[in-house]
Amino acid sequence: MSIRCYIPTTLTALHAELDSVHAVTPDAHTRAAGGEELEAREFDALCIAAALAATQSFEADVVSPRAVVSYDAPDSSAGEGLAEGFDLLTLSEVDMTSVASIHLDELEIWEEAADIAADTGREAAEDHLGDSDLLWYDVTELPELLRERG
Repeated sequence: MSIRCYIPTTLTALHAELDSVHAVTPDAHTRAAGGEELEAREFDALCIAAALAATQSFEADVVSPRAVVSYDAPDSSAGEGLAEGFDLLTLSEVDMTSVASIHLDELEIWEEAADIAADTGREAAEDHLGDSDLLWYDVTELPELLRERG
């Protein structure tokens, strides 16, 4: 068994190996319940991870589109409560063969956010990203995405 979780990161960070990261997941009670409740909580976990990724997108040394990695972590992954119904897992490494999908900002939305950050500031840019959805990509598309957008 594994734990589906969502790793907040950036496109730039995906060029390197993902290690020593945190991931958002529904808590154990919700995962055990399964069904529609779990599906809804997984979507919420993805949204929380997207918000966390937005804060990483505008760090002082690197400005990069946000990315969320949908990942099947080992059951033994250490976690702690993040918010009601959600846990934050600590992953010492990420096995790329267990990545289910990648979620990225649409290029036009990202470019708008980068302009907003330059003109108005980081917080306004993060708000702009928060108003948009991430695009879904199959993990097999990652090398092409890194070549085209990274």
